Amino acid sequence: MLIPIILILIGFVLLIWSADLLVDNASIVADQLGVSTFLIGVIIIGFGTSAPELFVSAMAALENKGSLALGNALGSNITNIGLVLGTAAMIKQLDVSHSTAVKDIPVIIVAGLVAVAVVLDGTLSNIDGVFLLVILISYLIWAAKKSANNDNLDLSSDTTDDELLENNSGASKSLLIAGLLTALSIVLLVIASRMLVYGAIEIATLLNINELIIGLTVIAIGTSLPELAAAIAAARKGAHQMIIGNIIGSNVFNILGVLGITGTIQATQIELDALSRDFPIMFFFSILMLIFALTKGRLSRPEGAILLITYIVYICYLAITTLQ
Repeated sequence: MLIPIILILIGFVLLIWSADLLVDNASIVADQLGVSTFLIGVIIIGFGTSAPELFVSAMAALENKGSLALGNALGSNITNIGLVLGTAAMIKQLDVSHSTAVKDIPVIIVAGLVAVAVVLDGTLSNIDGVFLLVILISYLIWAAKKSANNDNLDLSSDTTDDELLENNSGASKSLLIAGLLTALSIVLLVIASRMLVYGAIEIATLLNINELIIGLTVIAIGTSLPELAAAIAAARKGAHQMIIGNIIGSNVFNILGVLGITGTIQATQIELDALSRDFPIMFFFSILMLIFALTKGRLSRPEGAILLITYIVYICYLAITTLQ
């Protein structure tokens, strides 16, 4: 019992520290490269913090457990919006640019529709996997071009990402050092999340807690801990665009990247029954996020509470219906 407790404590401290390190240095990288923090959030933070989902799904594919890979991707997307974004918005109101609301958030919904289309036949084939990866690469190219045209910089928040960049620029770090620290912080985030998950599973097992409950709570939330830590750190620093970019990047990568790599590694059978529950819920959270962003141009604390409470209700519903 002592070792798992120590792992949880170390993992928690490491998670908080590495999240702060990530946001600070990613902001410097954005400043040095002359790109928006939104793009950094999408590519570096969003994709980097999705490493746990990638590892879990890749292993699931190798063990012929395609439904686990699909559930991991969908569950992580639901958690990212409900838990991660909801928590960040409750810490501080998040302003969302009109361009992001109109052009970027809908990408999550479109990616989900594409994923539904390729698995409706009950199989995530090698061709399906490659197809999803091609779409992912196309999205990255499009996002990079859009950021270069400065279409994403029309925020009007009290503490903007530009102000954050100005503060961080005073750190006088070179692009190389900031880049290396950004990469290191992502690795540390993944390691910290693994320590927390392992410690929590060990304690739950020793206490004879049902394995299903462990999977529905610890594992689902555990793979999203890097995103949660990065979002909380960014919210405290006022990096609104970085948070939104993190969520969008993570969710797009989970659908197109994780499932794409899973299918490319090995064709897997998909349980179609899962499509009737988790895909609609993922779309519900995505559409709710889109509505808040379009109608108000922000995610306030009450709206963050709505996302978080809805997520908790979903987890409770999932646990109750599965145990019956």
